[in-house]
Amino acid sequence: MGHWNYRVMKKKNTEGQYEFGIYEVYYDENEKVISYTENSMTPVCGSAEALKYELEVRMREAFEKETLEYTDTDF
Repeated sequence: MGHWNYRVMKKKNTEGQYEFGIYEVYYDENEKVISYTENSMTPVCGSAEALKYELEVRMREAFEKETLEYTDTDF
């Protein structure tokens, strides 16, 4: 079964310049990217502690991986 994690992605805006954001990226069982969210993430959690964990641990891990480029490719 596949999994997901947060990744830093760069996406060209309407002026052709890159904007960076954190996206949810989904993988198949072979670690191949199969999908990602259309927009960058803003976490919403059930408690302040859970939100802190999302920001300090899970989203911070995205900076330890290679930046992906957002494309309009169909998976």
